[in-house]
Amino acid sequence: MKRNITLIIVLTIISIQVVSAGGVGITPAHYKEFFEPNLEKTFKFYSFNTDPNEGIEIYIEGDLAEYVELSDEFFVGGGGFTVTVKLPNKIDKPGVHEIYVGAIEAREIGSETIGGIVAIRGRIDILVPYPGEYAESTFTISNINEGEEANYEIEVQNLGTKSLNVKPSIEIYKINTTEKLLTLNLPDKIINPKEILNSVGTLNTKELPPGEYQAIAIIDWGKIDTMTKIFRVGEFLIEILDYDYQFEQNRINQFNIEIQNKWNTKIDQVFATVSITDQGNFITNFKTVSANTNPWETKNLTAYFDTTGLETKRYTANIVLSYGDTTTGKLVAIYINKSPRDKYIKYATIATIIALIIIATFIYLILKIKRLSKRNGKKK
Repeated sequence: MKRNITLIIVLTIISIQVVSAGGVGITPAHYKEFFEPNLEKTFKFYSFNTDPNEGIEIYIEGDLAEYVELSDEFFVGGGGFTVTVKLPNKIDKPGVHEIYVGAIEAREIGSETIGGIVAIRGRIDILVPYPGEYAESTFTISNINEGEEANYEIEVQNLGTKSLNVKPSIEIYKINTTEKLLTLNLPDKIINPKEILNSVGTLNTKELPPGEYQAIAIIDWGKIDTMTKIFRVGEFLIEILDYDYQFEQNRINQFNIEIQNKWNTKIDQVFATVSITDQGNFITNFKTVSANTNPWETKNLTAYFDTTGLETKRYTANIVLSYGDTTTGKLVAIYINKSPRDKYIKYATIATIIALIIIATFIYLILKIKRLSKRNGKKK
């Protein structure tokens, strides 16, 4: 079912997420406010330290920091505080001005604080309108599994001083081609200065086969903004991407298998069974440990292959991945090679023989020269 929901947001947009680094966190992560002459507004924040006995120092940064007042600058463990912004009558530079509200681990000693190494910042954006027509847009689209519809979101902010007639659309293409698979034209909308158009809904992607696709959002507001995103349609598959194929004779070797979850959902308890054969004759088999895989995650499975007593030559390995009620297999060639130590002994032996031949030749020449010298002496 398609949904087209247009939201006009005039007042402050608040992000309710928490940002954190190390043991320090601050919430909310983000406020947004349009500039008005002499605007005075108070924003609430809360900062915390995972160690309730450690201090937190609050600070302000940004090009509008001089217009900001803090209610509190130091806490032990955590606490709420306010940030009051008192803007001037005019800000010459249009665009987004960022005020950073920082929290840093600190330890209080008397009336001073010693800053720590872990810090995190929240943000207050002050949007100063551009003269005339101006907009900024964002576009997101979700990864999906085969047979599902993709969720999208388009946001257009009118950051100018004039109203805009916005005409958004979305086009879907095969990756790295010009073959258009789908077009969605969204309703036109007039957005006034300081207003935001937010359009969310779903695309009819149920018939798309597994693979990667290119989604292009086209925003016409007098100028054309285009935003391209890659999204994936997943299939219930763990794919074998790579594997070890060179092993050393007469030792226990690591056998690494690189896999990827091609499903847009977590797949747990993935393991591989490897069977080694020589011209159809079974030699040995072994298993890797199990691993859990997140959507689209690439991971390494490791087993151990004992080559003791096996000849140095080509063998066949049948790699079978097991997950859920499904298996994925790959038949590959592997090679057992002589130990570098054996090669070293071989080369050392050859080098020793050559050295002995050289020495023997040298001794022979010396003795021959001496005999010739004696003969010449007797003739005189």
